[in-house]
Amino acid sequence: MEQMMVARTMFTKGISLRLQLYLLISCLSIFSFGAALYNNVANMRTYLNEQLASHAQGAAHSLGLSISPYMDEEGLVIAETMTNAIFDSGYYQHITFTDLDGKLIFERTNPQGNFGVPKWFIDWFTLHPPVMTSEVSDGWRIAGQLEVQSHAGTSYKSLWDHALSSLVTTLLQLFIALICAYLILKAVLNPLRSIEKQAESVIQKRFSINSINPFTSELRTVVNAINRMVENVQRSFNEQTQLAEALSKEVYIDPHTGLPNRRALLKRFESIQAEYDQHGNRFYLGLVSMTSLKHVNDNEGYGSGDDYILSGAQLFSKQISALQDATFYRISGSEFAFLSLLTEEAAKEIDEQIAANIMIESSSRFNNGFAKHSLTRVNHQEDFAEVVKRLDHQLVHNQYAENNKGLVTAQMMKKNHSRVEWVGILTQFTEYFKNEISHCNSKDFAIKCIPLDKIFDLMLQPVVDNNQSILYVESFVRFKVEGEVLSTLDVFAMAERLGVLQELEQAVVCFIFYKLQHIEHTRVAINISNRALHNPVFTEWLFDLYQKMHKTLPPLLYEFNESAAMLSLESTERFIRQAKQFDIDIAIERFGSSLTSFCYIRNLNIDYIKIDASYVRDIAEADTRFFVQTITQICHGIGIKIIAPQVESAMIGEHFSLMNIDGLQGNGLYAVRNFSTIIPANATNTWTSALELNNFSHSLNHEAT
Repeated sequence: MEQMMVARTMFTKGISLRLQLYLLISCLSIFSFGAALYNNVANMRTYLNEQLASHAQGAAHSLGLSISPYMDEEGLVIAETMTNAIFDSGYYQHITFTDLDGKLIFERTNPQGNFGVPKWFIDWFTLHPPVMTSEVSDGWRIAGQLEVQSHAGTSYKSLWDHALSSLVTTLLQLFIALICAYLILKAVLNPLRSIEKQAESVIQKRFSINSINPFTSELRTVVNAINRMVENVQRSFNEQTQLAEALSKEVYIDPHTGLPNRRALLKRFESIQAEYDQHGNRFYLGLVSMTSLKHVNDNEGYGSGDDYILSGAQLFSKQISALQDATFYRISGSEFAFLSLLTEEAAKEIDEQIAANIMIESSSRFNNGFAKHSLTRVNHQEDFAEVVKRLDHQLVHNQYAENNKGLVTAQMMKKNHSRVEWVGILTQFTEYFKNEISHCNSKDFAIKCIPLDKIFDLMLQPVVDNNQSILYVESFVRFKVEGEVLSTLDVFAMAERLGVLQELEQAVVCFIFYKLQHIEHTRVAINISNRALHNPVFTEWLFDLYQKMHKTLPPLLYEFNESAAMLSLESTERFIRQAKQFDIDIAIERFGSSLTSFCYIRNLNIDYIKIDASYVRDIAEADTRFFVQTITQICHGIGIKIIAPQVESAMIGEHFSLMNIDGLQGNGLYAVRNFSTIIPANATNTWTSALELNNFSHSLNHEAT
């Protein structure tokens, strides 16, 4: 069975040219030297047959002349004695003498005996000693006929010894010939191996120049052609990347502090707000006002004012960058803002830390204090202006009330759970996995995962191309407790704080794999969290589980954020290599959100890039369209497909349809759907079907879970 699998794999992946040439040369050499050996032995056999004939003919003439004087009745005894003397030498197989009437006068026959030669050799190279005759005369009268046949025993031995000698010589020649052929082919094919590695690197989005200059003219032409192609791709990639980065800095970066500007903040705010319906994540917006800027400018000059702004930018951006998925912005001359996905406890902590830093930096130099800040949680569907108005009011209040705390309590917040409640919720999410699923075998996997339906929901949304065909379907999990849908951010944040994050992620993956056993053919995307991507224990478990379950799963794609990839490119590349071994596609989402260099994608073997949703919502702007078009050209140049997410209207979709975007996703096309509404109510564990677009609704209304 294993040999069949190896053979199937070999023919599926193909046989290398090197191996084919080695096999060809080896087969030709073995055939040539084998044929030469056979011909050599066969020619020797012909020569020995001729020698045996000559030997028998000579003996017949010589013996005939010797016994011719003794043809009378008394002399026949002497003739027979003379024949015995010759025959006893052992070189003859058969000697007979007959008279003219065919009557046998005397006969001598030698048994075949053991020649000391293998029987198979005798069967292959049989000697046929001919029977030679000579007439014996008695004076003028013919007395009879003498027949002599030589014995083949010595000839077989000679032929066998000759064959062994020829075999040794031939094997030595064959060995030398194969060694020479191997060295020659190795010298010729070494550049080909280098070309193959370069081609594999190009496929994996790594562009390197081949420094080998082959002696073979055809290979040299191929090397030069690929090198020129790689140089052109690199030059085009570098030029377009520099253009995109320059445009990004010009449009979205504040030139004085190097921080993202107000426009970048608005784009990010709208993007996170649009994701609320998918993940239920709360997020916070904060303002920091450098309240003494006018005083510093008036008393110390504008240069000192600029330094004052820079010191504030460095202080607060360093503090905000420590938060997960948080960004610090400069939105006006004296005001900064920060946006982050935070839990309630984390919001209180960052509020206290900012207040503490402001107290430390405050001195008599700053007449109105070093800075003031305010922080509030953003309500669902609350627009940016409303949130900023609430924060501005709190800033004014804090300045006159000399209040250091900036956290504003917004109205209509979701129910907050206590720490004790979170312990119970996460125990419910993880304990069943640890006790029942983590150690079960693949046969019981589906049955063991059924209870997870009570606490998890699998949601699906398709990514479609310009031909309205599914590229893949994105999946994500919603957490529910007693009918309440929990914020994904809160669940993972509390799981990390309580030390059960890895178990929670494993339970989620098991639930997704359990659900995906009902799907075939359609590629399905699974989101990998930032920490899971760089956790070697989790990734090893993930790929081991996939290896056990892959026969029951559809084609997969793993998605992770750009911010996650940037945390460690080394572990990101390692994760991608492992995924590619199982033919799992890779997508990076929220591409461009970090406003950093795009060069890193050149060395990642990824299949899709999902641009940040902020560019999608701003696509009507000419500079945004030019930026997205540049990114598209960069990615297409290195074989990566581009996807636009959160397409919420037909107008946005029309913009992208004119820009060669490979895929679109959003409620403006197909709404998110609960997987339980796709599976038939009477479906069994063996029921499978390919996902199609008619499984999803065109409605812009989000499906209630």
